[in-house]
Amino acid sequence: MQFIDLKSQYAMLKSAIDARIQRVLDHGQYILGPEVAELEGRLAEFAGTRYCVSCASGTDALMIALMAKGVGSGDAVFVPPFTFFATAEVVALLGATPVFVDIDPVTFNIDPAQLDQAIVAVRARDAGEYPLPRSATGEAVMLRPRGVIAVDLFGQPADYDRIGAPQPRRWSAAEPA
Repeated sequence: MQFIDLKSQYAMLKSAIDARIQRVLDHGQYILGPEVAELEGRLAEFAGTRYCVSCASGTDALMIALMAKGVGSGDAVFVPPFTFFATAEVVALLGATPVFVDIDPVTFNIDPAQLDQAIVAVRARDAGEYPLPRSATGEAVMLRPRGVIAVDLFGQPADYDRIGAPQPRRWSAAEPA
């Protein structure tokens, strides 16, 4: 199933793209050349930030964000199962544990109600509340909730208002979000 027509998009922009590629070939600075600095500057301006760091892929972008937050061993990061595998892969690459949260059958995005259940289950270490990851010996894994990677699909954003709003069941006074 084709979701986007890259060939048609390229045809509309062909002359501009080809000219920029030729400029890179002419100066030969394939890594961190002037085009990278230009891109980062324009993206920072667009986003209203002082800095921007570009990277090679969405996988790298996810990993950089998780590294910046210090995600690692013993941490749980909640992810939808209906997404590109890199979403969960980067969590595991950093030594953390992806906790899969089912999707809303209408939007195909992470289901905020099930996210609440999963967070409660991880905090309480209660697989009766929501299925939790298990170790190789079948025991429940001790995890700290650290984040959510909500993936937007098919032009529909995840329900960030519900995902970002702490729910009474989700957080206790002793454990900040």
